[in-house]
Amino acid sequence: MDHAILQGRLMFNMRPQSATTRQESEMINKAQRAIHSTTDSIEKLRLLCLARGANGILGLGRVFRRMDEDGNKKLNHEEFKTGLEETQMELGVDEINEIFQKFDTDEDGNISVDEFLIGIRVSFLV
Repeated sequence: MDHAILQGRLMFNMRPQSATTRQESEMINKAQRAIHSTTDSIEKLRLLCLARGANGILGLGRVFRRMDEDGNKKLNHEEFKTGLEETQMELGVDEINEIFQKFDTDEDGNISVDEFLIGIRVSFLV
């Protein structure tokens, strides 16, 4: 690697981080450590989003809105599963099914995209 590029990268890594950047790094590290110890599927999804930084939830929301093919702002089980797979979240089939069932409170086979996003954000606000 070119010496000037390497030196530039080292200087970039050594410069002081803003408080926001530092907090985000700490949040990411904390989430990555906690992922392996949680047994709750929704908490695991929250932690997986946090481990992706500030854009984790936003990215998930964008993917799910694209997956809502009929525009009804709801996802059926297949759309939900495909959306999670597209985001490459490390969730098993049983965990995906459990999350879907928890958010499908009226048991109509669909979950509201907005309710889902609000539901996974809850722990961020407390």
